[in-house]
Amino acid sequence: MQICTKNEQVNDNLIGAARVVPHQVSLIKLSKTQLKVLQSIMPDEKVTAEKIAERCELSCSWASTLLKTVWERGYLVRGGYVRMNGGLEFVYSSV
Repeated sequence: MQICTKNEQVNDNLIGAARVVPHQVSLIKLSKTQLKVLQSIMPDEKVTAEKIAERCELSCSWASTLLKTVWERGYLVRGGYVRMNGGLEFVYSSV
């Protein structure tokens, strides 16, 4: 998935759509930290919040929150499994 860089021109259709429904732009726009998390995931790689926390120097809980947000915005695929000691762990991969 191609992510717009800082100096890249934004598509005119996207600008037009953002002007029509400005209250929904936050549903697709990623913060700098969310973008850092997304870019740290290699194509076809499956990661957990713990792995992202190590890579991006974040707490596990913050990494988990960021991954969930990026997933909710449609940039990641999420699967989960039950840990042996109980609890659910989510695994994320790029779309």
